[in-house]
Amino acid sequence: MSILTAVSNSGPDGSTAIAVIFMMVFWVAYAGAFMIFGLVSLAASVLALVSLYRNRDKLRAIELAAWVGICLLLTILGPLSWFLIGRRKMLDDSRAEEQSPSA
Repeated sequence: MSILTAVSNSGPDGSTAIAVIFMMVFWVAYAGAFMIFGLVSLAASVLALVSLYRNRDKLRAIELAAWVGICLLLTILGPLSWFLIGRRKMLDDSRAEEQSPSA
């Protein structure tokens, strides 16, 4: 049933037309939410990978490979965990090495 048919065959109260309009708005909003989620996920992954690339000399190869895998496989949680856990730990480790007295 097409939208025009549903609207033209609606009863005196126009309930079918309202339902059709509601469904159209719902699906547009649903598709928009997925597009926004995808763009946010892509941006977070790109930012995390750029951060990993800039700090690659401070990480061991296995740590770098693990973080890249986590950031690519877990869409939002991977980059978020890099910025909240991995990057902070790496920065704390590098600060501790700078402050330690050399013998």
